[in-house]
Amino acid sequence: MTNDTVKTDHEITIREMKPSDVETIAELEKKIFPDPWARSAFEELLNEDSWNALVAETDGRIIGYACFYFVDIEAHLANIGVVEEYRRKSVAKRLLETILRRASENNCEYVILEVRPSGTAARAFYKKHGFEILYRRPEYYRHPVEDAYVMIRYLRDKDR
Repeated sequence: MTNDTVKTDHEITIREMKPSDVETIAELEKKIFPDPWARSAFEELLNEDSWNALVAETDGRIIGYACFYFVDIEAHLANIGVVEEYRRKSVAKRLLETILRRASENNCEYVILEVRPSGTAARAFYKKHGFEILYRRPEYYRHPVEDAYVMIRYLRDKDR
């Protein structure tokens, strides 16, 4: 993995997730999502070549993270999490911009993700950044049980 630290307007640094971050990320995951990933999931993805994980931090404090992977021409955004007090401060935007750039650099043609229909803020965020609903996946989420919208953003002209 390359290390491409980016300073933003809000003194937020985007960097690669490290094994020493996993404890903090797992705790944040529990606070942010109703169906959190286990700590072991973050540990495992750091050891997989196709997976990538980013951290957003300010003043040495982790305030957000994102996990994604590449398969052939597809990038799959698995999650973006931002602590509550830093939402609507461009943290998720900076993480997403980094993912989109990396997906393009890896010759991906599109990025897909799943989002809860009840996650209106998340859906609005992704729509604002060029994603559209592709289809609905029944009973994708477990706690609580809920469908998922599969959303897609094309990185290249679809007609090529």
